[in-house]
Amino acid sequence: MPKKCVTCHMYKDEKAKEKEADAPPEKGGHTFRSNDKVCLKCHEDPMSLVAKWREETSALLKRLKALLDSVPDKTSESYKAAKSNYDIVMADGGLGVHNPKYAQALLQYSISSLTVEPVWEQR
Repeated sequence: MPKKCVTCHMYKDEKAKEKEADAPPEKGGHTFRSNDKVCLKCHEDPMSLVAKWREETSALLKRLKALLDSVPDKTSESYKAAKSNYDIVMADGGLGVHNPKYAQALLQYSISSLTVEPVWEQR
């Protein structure tokens, strides 16, 4: 079964319910907050992974942003596609945590599309 958002973001947190007796109960006793205890089910050191993914993704975002800022023709298809990919990764808000391979692939593809002149434009 594929991993879905609920795998990490909708787990039962019995202890949180006990601690927050005055707080209204969340539907079904679930919380939408992630917790590294949930991550430990699949990963030995989740916080190191998160830090690594965020660092790598942040570096790619910074590089792509600099390239986007330097593109002279903001109406070109390569600019629009790269900007769209940049916006997708930024909108996620997790800096690559939710799907690091995909986020980084989008950014790397966009960087290469702005740094390698396409064959059809080489005239």
